[in-house]
Amino acid sequence: MFKRGHVDATRPLLLLLLPETLERFAQRERVEELLAAPGVLAVDPPRVPVSPGLARVVARRQAKRMRLPGYPRALAVFAAGELPLAAALIERHPEAELWSLAEHRPEADFSLDLATAPELGPAWERMERLGVESGRLGSERIG
Repeated sequence: MFKRGHVDATRPLLLLLLPETLERFAQRERVEELLAAPGVLAVDPPRVPVSPGLARVVARRQAKRMRLPGYPRALAVFAAGELPLAAALIERHPEAELWSLAEHRPEADFSLDLATAPELGPAWERMERLGVESGRLGSERIG
């Protein structure tokens, strides 16, 4: 369901809700940069496409069944298809932020277009402010 590195179960997480498997994703290299951070996980999309009407029901079940090695502080989407899962996870974790890593979304707390951003500094900084370990700005020395 999700791909993860070494993440302490007590730490906050950034979940990248992928629109397709990482291997097929056009932004794979940029996503892999983010996944190098200890507090970042990628969640694969459902294996079987679902209708928009059914997506909310499926997303709620998926969110309920997820066993994460920590708790989400940010949920990053790339397209509208990931919004039902993001919404279901925010229902379970209301302190989590919604991020858009493709186009600007007015409902997102943070937006950064990975396809055009010259660097990931703004994402690293936002992660650190949320307590998500980036491994880049000194968080690996905290605690």
